[in-house]
Amino acid sequence: MMPDDIQITRFSFLHAHSFVKLRKEIENKTDFLLAKKGERKENALHVVARLLISQRRTITFLAWDEKSIIGYVSLVFPKFKKLRGNAYLTIAVKEEYRGKGIGTLLMDTGERYAKDRGVRRIELEVFGKNEVAIKLYEKRGYVIEGVKKNAISEEEGFDDIIIMTKRVDSAATV
Repeated sequence: MMPDDIQITRFSFLHAHSFVKLRKEIENKTDFLLAKKGERKENALHVVARLLISQRRTITFLAWDEKSIIGYVSLVFPKFKKLRGNAYLTIAVKEEYRGKGIGTLLMDTGERYAKDRGVRRIELEVFGKNEVAIKLYEKRGYVIEGVKKNAISEEEGFDDIIIMTKRVDSAATV
């Protein structure tokens, strides 16, 4: 499957059930998200309610194959004026679709939307052990801005949270 076969749509309330199902599936199969299997207790109604409350500050784009949602990217925009011009990005792709350009397609969509909205800086967080994701973000122009040492507690020990940022405005350097 090539990214050409993938459709990107903006999240709507009609997608809430499928979105909840996707997030649970991804959380059940990865070690690189904060929520672990069974920890997230929200259903489609919770998602709709949260999105109604934050719909002016949060935007989510969904990646679809021919039958279902396979990934998403969300941008959260700050409510305080001093932080305007920033956005916080989260992204996740189903395990079997990773390495096929879906994450790149989602990030392109999110970054383009943020830039069109006047954002100058996008921030994300990634687990220190998630070397594949760190390399993807660096390839896309994100730089490490900080590290939260031993912020993640796991059965095998601790992991860091890496804070990465990218300038997306006209002052951005290549």
